[in-house]
Amino acid sequence: MIYLINFAPCFKFIIKMKNLSYLLLAIFMLGVSACGSKKQPKETAYPMGTYGIDTTLRKTTIKFDATQHAFGKVREGEKVVYVYKVLNTGKADLLIQSVRPSCGCTTPKYDKQPIRPGKKGSIEVIFNTKGRPGNQHKTVLVVTNTEPPNTVLSFTCEVEPAEKTDKDKTGEEKTVR
Repeated sequence: MIYLINFAPCFKFIIKMKNLSYLLLAIFMLGVSACGSKKQPKETAYPMGTYGIDTTLRKTTIKFDATQHAFGKVREGEKVVYVYKVLNTGKADLLIQSVRPSCGCTTPKYDKQPIRPGKKGSIEVIFNTKGRPGNQHKTVLVVTNTEPPNTVLSFTCEVEPAEKTDKDKTGEEKTVR
């Protein structure tokens, strides 16, 4: 026996379900796009913008006692230190947002608290000469709430190689150059 089934009601149901799926898809997309508009919690008291520069801080002006320093000749293996002095010459608080050395052999330390107008701060730079014989030129990028926001500090030195000692066959140490 052959049964004839009328498929017309099934097609109407499928078309209704198709329209319902489009409606659900549209609601889902609106929900997903709304999720991106919520503000993210601040990690620090000073929110950072592009390239670590806080665009919401009032601008101020800065003056360095020097932006370059020459250590001269130093022995390999020594750690040399220089402190750059900073003066806030503007009318707003000065915030040193970041200090980035050009290599891992240089370690900066700086004032993390805002520097009030007319007050001084400092940026200490420690250079480890171990494994770095010869002429050295290093830089440190300072990012602040000034215009322009970036200042490059630099230093140079001539690192004299450390003398190595070896033991000869008799067990006595001898200097090798």
